[in-house]
Amino acid sequence: EAMDAVAGGEQKLNLAQRLTTALGSENQRWAENIIALRKNEKLLTGDVLLASAFVSYIGPFTKPFRIHLMDQVFKPFIEREFTKIFNDSGEDYVMPMSADANPITTLTTPADVAQWNADYLPADAVSTENGCLVCNSSRWPLIIDPQLQCIKWIKQKESAPERNLQIVRLGQKDLIRKLEIALENGHTILIENLGETIDAVLMPVIQRASIKRGSKLFIKLGDKDCDFHPDFRLYLHTKLSNPHYPPEIQAETTLINFTVTMAGLEDQLLNLVVEKERPDLASLSNDLVVQQNGFTIKMKQLEDDILSKLASSEGEITENVALIESLEETKRISDDIQQKSELGLKTQKDILVASEKYRSVANRSSLLFFLMTDLVKIHTYYIYSLAAFQQVFDHGIAISGSPNSSNDTEDGEGSGEELDVSARCDLLRQNITLCVFNYIRRGLFEVDKLTVATLLTLKILVNDGEMEANEVDFLINGGSCIDPGNMGPLHEWMDENIWKKVKALESMPRFKGIGDSMQSDSDDWEAWFDVEKVEEAEIPGEFKEKLNALDKLMLLRAMRPDRLINSLASFVGDTMGKDYVSQKPFNMDSTYGETSKRTPIFFVLFAGVDPTPWVESLGKEKGISAENKRFINISMGQGQEAPAEAIVKRFAQEGGWVMLQNCHLMSSWVPRLERLLEVVSEDAHEDFRCFISAEPPAMASMRNMPESLMQSCIKVANEAPSDVKSNLIRAWDNFSPETLESCSKPNEMKACLFSLCWFHAVVCGRRRFGQQGWSRKYSFNTGDLLICSNVLHSYLDANLIVPWDDLRYIFGEIMYGGHITDAWDRRTCNTYLQVYQQEGLFNGLELAPGFKSPSPNEMDYDAYIKYADTAIPPESPLLFGLHPNAEIGYLTNSTDKLFFDILAMGGGGDGASGDDSSNAVREVMTSIQDRLPDDFEMVTLTLKAKPLLEGPAGPYIVVALQECGRMNALLSEIRKSISDLDKGLKGQLNMSQAMEDLVTAFVLNQWPGRNPFSKCTWEKLAWSSQKNLMSQFSDMLLRVEQLVKWTDELETPKSIWLPGLFNPSSYLTAAQQVTARNTGLALDKMTIETHVTNMWNVSEVKDYAKDGTYIHGLFIEGARWPRGDEAGDSSDVSGVTCAGSLCDSKLKELMPPTPVIYVKSVPIQPQWEASPVGYLRHDPAIYECPVYTTSFRGPTYVFMATLKTEDSAAKWVQRGVALLLQADM
Repeated sequence: EAMDAVAGGEQKLNLAQRLTTALGSENQRWAENIIALRKNEKLLTGDVLLASAFVSYIGPFTKPFRIHLMDQVFKPFIEREFTKIFNDSGEDYVMPMSADANPITTLTTPADVAQWNADYLPADAVSTENGCLVCNSSRWPLIIDPQLQCIKWIKQKESAPERNLQIVRLGQKDLIRKLEIALENGHTILIENLGETIDAVLMPVIQRASIKRGSKLFIKLGDKDCDFHPDFRLYLHTKLSNPHYPPEIQAETTLINFTVTMAGLEDQLLNLVVEKERPDLASLSNDLVVQQNGFTIKMKQLEDDILSKLASSEGEITENVALIESLEETKRISDDIQQKSELGLKTQKDILVASEKYRSVANRSSLLFFLMTDLVKIHTYYIYSLAAFQQVFDHGIAISGSPNSSNDTEDGEGSGEELDVSARCDLLRQNITLCVFNYIRRGLFEVDKLTVATLLTLKILVNDGEMEANEVDFLINGGSCIDPGNMGPLHEWMDENIWKKVKALESMPRFKGIGDSMQSDSDDWEAWFDVEKVEEAEIPGEFKEKLNALDKLMLLRAMRPDRLINSLASFVGDTMGKDYVSQKPFNMDSTYGETSKRTPIFFVLFAGVDPTPWVESLGKEKGISAENKRFINISMGQGQEAPAEAIVKRFAQEGGWVMLQNCHLMSSWVPRLERLLEVVSEDAHEDFRCFISAEPPAMASMRNMPESLMQSCIKVANEAPSDVKSNLIRAWDNFSPETLESCSKPNEMKACLFSLCWFHAVVCGRRRFGQQGWSRKYSFNTGDLLICSNVLHSYLDANLIVPWDDLRYIFGEIMYGGHITDAWDRRTCNTYLQVYQQEGLFNGLELAPGFKSPSPNEMDYDAYIKYADTAIPPESPLLFGLHPNAEIGYLTNSTDKLFFDILAMGGGGDGASGDDSSNAVREVMTSIQDRLPDDFEMVTLTLKAKPLLEGPAGPYIVVALQECGRMNALLSEIRKSISDLDKGLKGQLNMSQAMEDLVTAFVLNQWPGRNPFSKCTWEKLAWSSQKNLMSQFSDMLLRVEQLVKWTDELETPKSIWLPGLFNPSSYLTAAQQVTARNTGLALDKMTIETHVTNMWNVSEVKDYAKDGTYIHGLFIEGARWPRGDEAGDSSDVSGVTCAGSLCDSKLKELMPPTPVIYVKSVPIQPQWEASPVGYLRHDPAIYECPVYTTSFRGPTYVFMATLKTEDSAAKWVQRGVALLLQADM
């Protein structure tokens, strides 16, 4: 027994020593951990409170704003409240919150994060924060995931068999059944691709509105009570990038913004670049990441295992041989892991150094993706997915060839390798950038291609440090000096608005003194200003050496914006390469090479463009055609939904191409198509392809296609050329020699048909001149031309002579006129036909300056094509009958639109920070509030006006009261909305959509409500205007000033500033009422006519006009009114001296002012024709001129003016001459 006792003792001693050895190394770490835990216990209250605030509020926001909330709001608030509590108690205290409190460490462990990364959660900081929110929120997460990174993680995270993950969508037939099963059994439900509304039947589940009966919980689902298992999990997911959910949804869920960040995407793309360029490093790095994640998880498991075994050991621990041996094995594994982990960390650092050499490629690529995501702000069709971007990114790397073999070292210390890697990165950046741009450009409208190229160039230059962000922002925003000072000699040739912009340039360092230089060298600068292609001319004085390429763009932006489009194209080409400004013809075969069974092609439909032949011809090359029944073309319309779905399903199984045309007509069905394509593409035949076509929506901000469908499609926007020559040849190409010869009068047919094709080319091409071309948008198309040609053929066959009047009426009033809704546009259309369709066609009629109608006796079908190709003069407004200024106006408007679109996408610089943007908004608010006038005292005004209303000026006083009432409504709304916004920015009110729209308008310097989808009401209460915010606000102050003077004594002005009225028509009606009372004529038997006086300054008006009124402040577009001796002899009209007649505009003088105009009330004459726009005189000496509020024309029509003309009225009709109440600046 003694020996046994000794042996037992020795064994116990040996086991004790082994136990001590096994646990000894842990003693110090555990002791340190105990001290840390005891210390942290005192800080737990504040840390948990901060973590709770993090989970509750942080989810919807971007990373910069999250940092702002945590560091500037939450932490200071908690510290302040704790300090207040302890100060009130009078006790000494230690702040019960960690100095560097981090919610991530409170909410999770490194092992948890490692497991998430292993389950495909991206390893960037935002994704880790979002993972904490998903796993720690007591409310169901509603995940905003446009790049589909979170859903990939959720699917893997919940992939265990016991979770039985079910992925469903709203509207799915078995949704409720699957939800019931998951609720009862504690499974997981993922509702993906949510819209902005959620079915009410799901609200009890979302709200966790459980009912307890006994020991069980129940939830009402429809009309059934379902068991609510405690392990049930619900995930709500949307692909929408900026959804707007109602407050009840936001309150009942945890909204989590999983939108990828620029820094996070850069890290992800860096891994992809290294994977392609250094597969050895990528493989080793991935293995190490997996190993390190595994080590972290294993260490946690081993530590827990040790503590568990020690805690659960029974009896004397030194007698438990199995336990001690298990602890020794655990310790051995732990030590081994520790050694390997340290080695792995060192290797990872070495790999990181090598990988960082490719950082510039990842940085550029991340910038490109975020530029792509911003494009949706200028058109809803421009939306792209991260998956599509990564494919283009991979293609850019692939076309760069294999990486240099010298990259096989890991230390990267050799200078040769440094040069090789640097050159390789340059090549990768160039190829990836061009591939991404070409991918984007293929789906862009022509009008937006230079915009995107310019934005890309500016962003790259700022990102690479080659330009200053503030200089780029100045170019985009422009500038105007409020008090520019005296112009000196410049007033002889420079517009005042240009001078304001020139003085604003002096805020840029290299432009110091440019205003003085212009004044001292006025002749040189005038000569430079008058050069047609001023961008190619040498800048006068010292500035030709001082200014760089960007500075020259700023100078043109200020002085010659019409030349900036050409200059920007040259700038982009010189900076990025000619491939960015010259596009190769569309290639259907290469586009098809980028498709797959999962990637449809989306064609944007334009007038004169049919993508069907492209698809059919390519299909025949691939052995797929309608003849072998593997290609089916369906024109969508009512009743075509079921056949289309059946064909998609069949071809997905058997292989084939389906083309679904005109899907914009089926906007309610297209979401079903999107879901169908997603389902069938999972296991579709490799030869399955889907082609979709649709017309773009009427407005760029409208949606007629689902966002998710547009993200997955390859987009093709291949517009036909819009120049006159291309339009003419394309129009003539619709016919054949047989068309001409089949007519009984072939010569007449040839001449009339060629003239008709010219007319078609002109009316289509005129659209590019904006509202001066056509005041509204009309969809003239090839169908109109073909029908007109058939009518022409029939009428020539049926008549002995050409029935010109009948043809002109049918063409102008029925066929092309059937599109036209505006009376003045109808006049323009008919005027063209009066000029083009007449007897002179057979005698060399001049269709345009330098382009005559050829003799049909000498021309056959092919000769007409050759004539059109060689005889048409260079493209210019003169071909359309417009003045060259129309081109200047068109180019100026194009420049303004380009920079407005860039500004709407966030600008071309590094973008303003949240604080900078907020400060800018507050500055605008303060500026408006400080200058906002008081409301008019309507009660006082009404009492003052009452005795005067029955007097001779009564109608004018009514107008004054109405104008004051309207101004009060506007002033009150401005005052209220700014006050509400101020409270919203301070957190005193919830930010409404109207407040957000107001902020956006302030940032864009846009009058609030101008965007038709804005909730602001300023625009609805104001007058029509094209001016920016500050210009229109200044305009409002002038209007208030006129009303104050008018209502001071209620004395009618001798000449009214007509543009300063909300409703100018009411004043003109008042003038007729006053005249009717004075003359005893019936008001409905009167109208107005206008006579232009020789008074250019309103101060020259000394008396009231007889039988009417004077108006001033108008502008004329498309022509001008002569001054002084040029006006010729004067004439007397009812005692008013009038002079002049319409004459051609001066070059670059787009909207010259008019003299004071005498508006006279006159009785209607029997020979005048009543029309919707006024009484038409049909007097060859009178041009019946439309008067509009703004250059937008169309809906802003006010009245018809009668202007004296010595030229044919047809000339001014073709030139689009109109009077405008306001200029655009």
